Amino acid sequence: MTHYLENSSADDVSHIWSDTSSTKTNTYAVCFIISLKYYRNYEIYIKYYVDNIQKIYENHLIIIVDNNSVYIQDIHKMFENYKNVIIITNNDECKFEIGAYNVGIKYLIANNLIENYHYYVFTQDNFVLKNKYDFNFLLENNIYACPIHNWLSFPDFERNAISSRETYCKLIKMLNLEDCTDALSLCWCLAFVLQKSKILDYFEITRDVVITTRSGSEEYERCLSLILYYLNNKVKCSLDGCVTQVNYDYISGNIYDNNTSRYFIKKLQQKNENTVDIPT
Repeated sequence: MTHYLENSSADDVSHIWSDTSSTKTNTYAVCFIISLKYYRNYEIYIKYYVDNIQKIYENHLIIIVDNNSVYIQDIHKMFENYKNVIIITNNDECKFEIGAYNVGIKYLIANNLIENYHYYVFTQDNFVLKNKYDFNFLLENNIYACPIHNWLSFPDFERNAISSRETYCKLIKMLNLEDCTDALSLCWCLAFVLQKSKILDYFEITRDVVITTRSGSEEYERCLSLILYYLNNKVKCSLDGCVTQVNYDYISGNIYDNNTSRYFIKKLQQKNENTVDIPT
């Protein structure tokens, strides 16, 4: 892979590829904030994800935010001998990804850690790192906020989807983006990257959001795309391209398959607020 900005005529989004073959020294530190909901009756990818991060990035911190898993002790046991891995519990009203991310940010604030890391990666536990992404490229190109994968935008549909929800209309007005909804797309799976200077701005925008259902979380993918567009100075981009153009099967594919050029791979599990764990 080589450095380039690929302008896509399909969705008019810049894809920000990184040179994984470069011998350039990494001058950055990266923090991963991972939203976790663990069930013993679902395959778990968090250890594989963490192992990949620790293998690829020397200067890193991993914050796993658990959304009240019944058997969280299994996860604590899994990482009891790991360094640079912090596990905390989301006891806030807002759940799913957005709730977990904000609990992770609260931890950063409380421990004065924000300035320690150049970039922050926010994903689900089943949206795993596969290949090295050189965050120097984001630094050099002044990228402050971007989805990992965007989804092809259908402006009329997305505008109607947003305008039918009062909370999102208020957000658009607050960010002064009433005339920018043609820039709207989905931030697929609520997975994205922020430069450290945008962490507090993002937190101020989302801190009062309350999501308690999977459908509410999926709806917020539209809203998050606008927030990232706003935080990136109204420049639309994605780190790993449009999800409709990825070359892997995120429904039935093998997340452990190393024959991929993608930086991240998602494994669809469709867990929601009604998912139950196996009894003890």
